[in-house]
Amino acid sequence: MSWIPHGASNSGLVQANKLGQSRTVPAVATYRGRIWCLWADLEGNSWYSVTGDEDGEFGPRIAFPQPGLPVLSNLNGHLHAIIALDSGHMVHFLYDEEDQQAWVCLGPVPDAITHSSPCLVAFHNKLFLSYRKAGELYYAIWINSTSSPNSASNPAGTWSSPIKVTPDVNNFDGIPAIFVLRGTLHLLCGVSSEAHDIMCYRFDYISSTWSSCDDISEGRAARGVSATSYGDKAFLGFIENGPEDETHAICVAPFTNDKWQPHETISGQTAADPPQLTVLNGRIHCIFNENTPTKDLRWYSRPLLSYSLSSWMSTIPSSTPISALTIPGTHDSCARSNIPFVRTQYLSIPQQLRLGIRFLDLRLRIHAGSLYCYHGGIPLDLPRRLSLDSVLTSIWTFLRGPSLSDTATETILVSINNDDPSSDPSAFYQAVSAAISSTPPYPDGTSRWYTSPSTPTLSTARGKAILLRRYPSDPTIPPQHRQGLDLSPWVANSPLFTITTPLGTKVLLQDKWKFSDRIALADLIASKSSFVRELMLRAVSSSDSSEWYINFCSAVGDPVEHGEVAEAKWIAVGAHSDWIGKWVSGMNSVTREFLVEALPGLVSQDDDGQQKARLGIVNLDYPELPEDNDVVARLIEMNF
Repeated sequence: MSWIPHGASNSGLVQANKLGQSRTVPAVATYRGRIWCLWADLEGNSWYSVTGDEDGEFGPRIAFPQPGLPVLSNLNGHLHAIIALDSGHMVHFLYDEEDQQAWVCLGPVPDAITHSSPCLVAFHNKLFLSYRKAGELYYAIWINSTSSPNSASNPAGTWSSPIKVTPDVNNFDGIPAIFVLRGTLHLLCGVSSEAHDIMCYRFDYISSTWSSCDDISEGRAARGVSATSYGDKAFLGFIENGPEDETHAICVAPFTNDKWQPHETISGQTAADPPQLTVLNGRIHCIFNENTPTKDLRWYSRPLLSYSLSSWMSTIPSSTPISALTIPGTHDSCARSNIPFVRTQYLSIPQQLRLGIRFLDLRLRIHAGSLYCYHGGIPLDLPRRLSLDSVLTSIWTFLRGPSLSDTATETILVSINNDDPSSDPSAFYQAVSAAISSTPPYPDGTSRWYTSPSTPTLSTARGKAILLRRYPSDPTIPPQHRQGLDLSPWVANSPLFTITTPLGTKVLLQDKWKFSDRIALADLIASKSSFVRELMLRAVSSSDSSEWYINFCSAVGDPVEHGEVAEAKWIAVGAHSDWIGKWVSGMNSVTREFLVEALPGLVSQDDDGQQKARLGIVNLDYPELPEDNDVVARLIEMNF
């Protein structure tokens, strides 16, 4: 799979008209479904740019408040930047997404001095910063309280004192790299020798010490390295030849199958400084300043998967019933509120769909005669209101493109529930029915909805939204004419229940979400994951492809009365337990671990040696987090 250029006119340029020139290593990170790039231009001014939702290209550059050498990291949905000043001191910034949509200075990194670019990574809800000073390698940790909002208005974090990574080596050279692989923190840095070897260190979280690993590079790294990871894979970026070689060919070495593979070059490109790597939606992206006097930023990428997350249904046989698939989804899909106990997602609907999500959980209320998205009585997207119409517009654009005339490969399951149980059920049913009936067909005349109360095949559903109805029907309408798969007998807060629709479709569900007893986070996640796995195993063992399975990985508790960290986010991505002081992996990582380690031993191979497994619909909070987690891809691969 080859590397392809992006950017202005697909030239590979991050910015056109010479507006993206970087005098040193750019900073790159994936944050809330977009790629962010921060750099210092040839005059010393700092800029940043962000990829957009519509075309995926970088937008206009924006001035950053502090010049210097930058590095970026996404800490569980919050973007942090460290800037190394000309004096060598470092300053910490946080992007305030919720309140100001601007960078806010959190202050200096105490006692830390470097005269080259540092490196930064999020790990176990902490920031790990590493940098080189006078040939020695140091690291410092930024710690914040999980129970406090991680925002610019209340950062609640402190930096540890810098510590040497190893006292035995004092000839490190170039820019270091730090990354997470299989739940372990790794640090890489070149040494000042003729061979330019790359040294690797592994962090022991219990003893807070680093131990050396084997050298990981076939060649020599000039001026430093970069690294990123995705699931069980890691990637090392560096300039292969030594500093005396003017070609500066860019190389990327992948870590797969438990070992580092031979490095690959990027389409003959060269860089003045080490290339920077990040992963978004199953593609690895490489951004670098080219090895020319203008040092223009260029951007290349290649896929990491054998399929595209944005079109993964395209290779599935059209005769497959929707109920026979494994489908990743989101819980309370539109709940991007600034209120922590309302929010369950950071990604917009278009971003979720590009990630591979195909089940959307919508909670609606009637307001001023129209349908809007809510969560527990709270309107979403305040101070505006998020309308059902705007969500549907995103769905149609994804399914058939901006012109609504592209060939359809995907379908999206749309579960709709009445967020106001005290309202008139018939009025809500009629309001949704009116919204559906008022939806025009596509330009080619095909319908945008599948509202039959039966299970469609993929050929029938491609290009359509499949209605799953959690709200009661108008009782005057005969069952065979009611819209959507009837899930209205939904049992609240149940670890396992079965619905048989009026037309005989059997649906097994798990939606144990409220943990009202006083419970530690580790015990809550252990309990919740046991319910998730039980329904997965039932789905795998069933030979009836007409049965539906709907499984929720989401949960919440009451931190004031009934436990410790019980916000939906920490249950999804993990947190430190205040009771035992130990890191507790969240549901996204625990579910991914089950899919990779336990489930294959329980699934038989087909004639082609593949291990397909129908798990049904599996719904997640914050499916893109932790940043190195590939749980959505692992779910999708159950279909192949």
